[in-house]
Amino acid sequence: MKLKDRIAIVTGGGKGIGAEICVRLASEGAKIVIAEMDIENGEKISKKIQGNNGEAIVVETNVAEEDSANNMADVAIKKFGKIDILVNNAGIRHINNILDHTKQQWDDMISVNLTGPYLCCKSVIPHMIKNGKGKIINFGSIASFMGRPDRVAYVAAKSGILGLTRALAVDLTGKNINVNTICPGLISTPFNQKFAEDPTHGKAWGKETIVGRWGLPSDISGAAVFLSSDDADFINGSEIKIDGGWLAAKTRKGEISN
Repeated sequence: MKLKDRIAIVTGGGKGIGAEICVRLASEGAKIVIAEMDIENGEKISKKIQGNNGEAIVVETNVAEEDSANNMADVAIKKFGKIDILVNNAGIRHINNILDHTKQQWDDMISVNLTGPYLCCKSVIPHMIKNGKGKIINFGSIASFMGRPDRVAYVAAKSGILGLTRALAVDLTGKNINVNTICPGLISTPFNQKFAEDPTHGKAWGKETIVGRWGLPSDISGAAVFLSSDDADFINGSEIKIDGGWLAAKTRKGEISN
């Protein structure tokens, strides 16, 4: 097992990509702290892990609030004695035009998608330093690299995640803590369900990737295991795009000969 007896905190671990990462890390021997506002879903994933002979707890956490982030770390330490891995997966998204985009929507998305990872990192880094090693995985997006329609705050926050990752990696020089970003593309989760299942656009959007389909949470969790493991010790301040090649190349219908 790549992560035997490592302690991993996964924010937003109750569903979608976060839930899949919790289960996958646990399958590699990690003990999981599911940091989640949706306690019901968090408990479902915890029980699933426990049913597979793993160990997991749920901590009610609002990543946008400093006291809540600190409590998350405190509970993890009290239960397990250390923190080896932090996966900053929790996120929200509002989709509407800039002229209809409210200040509250802007504040919500920046606070959860950018300030949240900062606060969670700040809460666990002292424990990682004490432990002598740590792995932090932030979550960006294809929106970290390009403008997307009707997503001004989301794009701003996800672009900021790349800067946060790089700056943290530099600040932690010599501390044996790696900070990297996973940037998903079209992933079929509750977050994107209405788009993936849209009868007009769903399948067509999946075919826009080089792979030719929507991604699944399981397409993301393998990278999370890798970046959490000793195999990734020389990767720092970097990002991994998991988007079926969507950012690498674009094709139009009729351009591919096969």
